[in-house]
This record gives sequence, C-alpha cells and structure tokens, in this order.
Amino acid sequence: MVSPKQAAGEAQLLKAILQESLTEVLVFDAASLQILQANPAALHNLQIPARDLQSQTPLDFLDSPEDALELRILLSLLANGKRRRVSLDVSCRRRDGSTYPVEARLFRSTHEGKPIYICIANDVSQREATRRALEHTESDLRAIMANLPGMAYQMMRQPDGTLTMHYVSNQSRQLLGIRAATLRAHPELFQQLILPEDRADYQVRLTEAGGAHLTFNWEGRLWSEGWKDVKWVDLRVSPRDTDTGPVWDGILLNVSQSKRAEADIKRSRAQISALASHVESVKEQERLAIAREIHDDLGGNLTGIKIGLSWLLQHLPPDASQLVERARWLDTLVDQTLDSADRITTDLRPAIIDSGVVAALEWQLQRFTRSTDIPYDFTTSHQQLTLPPDLQIGIFRITQEALTNIAKHAHASQIKVRLERQPDRLSLRIIDNGVGVASLFDKTRFDSTQRRKRAAQGFGILGMTERAAALGGELTLSPGKTQGTEIRLRIPLEPARLTSLPDASFSGDSQP
Repeated sequence: MVSPKQAAGEAQLLKAILQESLTEVLVFDAASLQILQANPAALHNLQIPARDLQSQTPLDFLDSPEDALELRILLSLLANGKRRRVSLDVSCRRRDGSTYPVEARLFRSTHEGKPIYICIANDVSQREATRRALEHTESDLRAIMANLPGMAYQMMRQPDGTLTMHYVSNQSRQLLGIRAATLRAHPELFQQLILPEDRADYQVRLTEAGGAHLTFNWEGRLWSEGWKDVKWVDLRVSPRDTDTGPVWDGILLNVSQSKRAEADIKRSRAQISALASHVESVKEQERLAIAREIHDDLGGNLTGIKIGLSWLLQHLPPDASQLVERARWLDTLVDQTLDSADRITTDLRPAIIDSGVVAALEWQLQRFTRSTDIPYDFTTSHQQLTLPPDLQIGIFRITQEALTNIAKHAHASQIKVRLERQPDRLSLRIIDNGVGVASLFDKTRFDSTQRRKRAAQGFGILGMTERAAALGGELTLSPGKTQGTEIRLRIPLEPARLTSLPDASFSGDSQP
C-alpha cells in the first residue's frame, strides 16, 4: 500500500514531467467534457490562458464538424467499455484562427472518484510538412522521369551474381518495346536485346566493373522486336550506398539520332576528302599539262625565233647598225622569255620531283635559301626514297606551302627539316625559330590590318591539313620547344607503298 508521503512525491514528479513535456495533455470531465487541466504545451499550442481553457471542452478546438463527430463516437466507445484506448487524427484551431494537425490518444480514468478522460496529443505539423514535401518531390521526380529522353532504372547485384531491378521507368516500353513491369521481373531480357556483335563488349564491361564497383559507360546497339529496328543506346551506371546495400542507378539514352548524324558527318568528311584529293590530282595533272605545253610549244617556238634571229644577225649588212641593234635587242628579249618560261614551268611542275622526294626537298630548300637568305638544315633517314606519285607530290606541296608561310610571316633566321621513314609511317618535321604560331592572333602585338594579313595563313594551313588528310595522314601545328613553330606530318605506310635504298643517313645544310 502506498503511503500518503509516497503518493505526494509521485504526484509532484508527474506534475514536473507534464510541465516540461512537449506533448499536449488535456484532462476533461467524462460527463460534461469540461476541461479540468492542461499542461503548458497544450496552452502554448492553443494560445489560450489556463483560466479561459477550463471553461471550454475539447470540441471547441476542433476545426471541423467531422472531427467533432468522430471524437464523440470514440468517447462513447470508451464510456461503455468497448474500447480501452482510442486514437484519432484531427485538426485543431488556435485562438488566432490558424490550424495545426494533431495525432491524439485518449483513455478513460477516474479522479477523486469521478470519471475523466485523458487526451495525449502530438503536434505533427512538421511531419505533415515533410510528408507534403516528399509527395511534392516524388511528383517532381515522376515528372522528370516521364520526360527523360531515355529509360531510368535501379538494380542490385545479388551474391550469386544475378541482377535484379528495383525500378524501371515507363520509357522502357518506348525505348525497348518491353513494359517496365516485365523488365523488372525479367532483367535478363535487356542483354538479349543487345546485338550479338556488341554483346561481348557489354559482357566485358560488366565483368570488369564487377562487385561493388559496378560503374561504367557503354555504348552499343539494341534490336527492338516491338519496333522492328536497331537503336543505338548509351548506358551510364553509377553506385550508391543505401541501408539495404549498394544500389546502382542507371540511365539508358537513345542516341540513334546523334549516331546517324555522326555517320552522316563522317560520310560527308570522307566525300569532301575524296573530292579534295581528286581536285588536287586534277590540279597536278593540269599543272603538268600546262608545264609541258609551255616547255614544248612555247619553248620550241621561242627557240625557233632565237635561231631565226641568229641567222638574221649573221646576214644583215654591216652598215645597217640600227637593224643589228634592234635584232640583238629582240634576241635578248627571247632569252629573257625563255628564262621566264623555264621558271613558270618549274613552278608548275618541277622536273626534280621525278628524281625522288629527297632530291625534290633538297632542291626546294636550296631555292628557299637563295630567295630568303635563311639557312636550312635538312636530314633524312634514307638517301633515296621512292614513293607513289601522289604521295611524293603531296609531301612536296606541303613543304612548299610551309616554306612560303615561313618566308612571309615567321621572321625566322633558321629552319630545320627532318624526313624519316619508320616501319609503319613516314614522318616529316619542319621547324623554324621565328615568332611562333601563337602570334597569329596576338591582339597585343598587331593592329587589326596586320592581324587580318597574318590570319590569312590559316587558309594555307587549312590547305596543308586537307592535303595531308587526302593522303591518309595527319598534319599538326604546334609551338617549338623554345620558340618558333613545328609542323609535323605523319603518313601511314603499307609495305607495298614504299621502296627505298638500304638504311643510311643523309644530311644536307646550306648557308646563305
């Protein structure tokens, strides 16, 4: 039996707990429903002083008649003993008119011999706000998923290595021709859609990723039975740790359109390259034809005129000094015209090209030094290197354009040319010690007129690049190690494409 002193102590402890509790506690009479007691949490939430609260009932604070009716029904169940405890979710109204959701539990008891109800309630405003935010976020996520240009999914690797899918977006039907529920139930269907020639690569990527490090990107083709077509897809998977274990979030994008565009671009580039190669070939043929006509027709006619003038000079009367002087002047003019015809013929199609690329480059460098006073250093891995005509002429023209750019724009005092045959390719390097490629568009060094003139080099560089591509090679332009510019040409070679003398080293240089 509890002593009065012990009972008083327990009452004080209970009162202290109720005073500090954040949970609302109301005690009201079972017959009149008049509120008898309320702890500070209840007074604070309802915004009512204690003296005013005791003249009201819990029904006065409910926000809707439906909540009041539900409370009366539950209290009747407690009153007739059919229920020992009841709970309900209602909305309470404060004195300022604002409302807040409450989760309440009620039970029946006695106090000083009279029946009472005790209500313990929790303000769940924060929880409701969180729930609504989550619902809103989930709605946003569903909208985002519905508008993705691909299929989103989540999967997990089981200990036995099998894959299970926790989530598949509805785009599965549109992209794969398989319903999301079907793919979740049978994840293996995805691999069956991969074309046989791409399946091995997918398996390798999957195996290499493995375990908890299943992170990879894969691009391949799928056959959609539902749509009877092949789609290019891009698969991206990344891991994420959860309470239930690692989950992999993936997205499957349809990249068929971009692949088609990429193929069209490649095809267009190949056509442009073939056209450029054909144009260069035609140009070289025209140059050769014009050079031959100048050499054969014009040169032959000029030679005939010179022979006639020589005969005329020998048969003119000695006292016809004016006629002799005019004939000699015409003879000199014919010599100058023959020199011009020879120069034009050489510019169009130097005969030295037929002697091999090494001799042609050496001859070209000698002409460059004579006209610019810039010395050169030329080294090659072979004394003679016989190439197909198109390759030989291409290297000659690229070098010609590079030397022209150096003479016009580089302000160099020396150049180096390296020609090297390697087992699988031919390499040509042209290096100068001039102002460097970075100065082409240096706004701090040149005014707008000068920059436009220097930018015109870009067309020459573009022509060199296109000519290299037409030969199946690659041309790069980069700053030199210390200064100047380095042009590097790499052309892959097949064994049947190249013949040469045994390896030897040949070096040439020239001083102005």
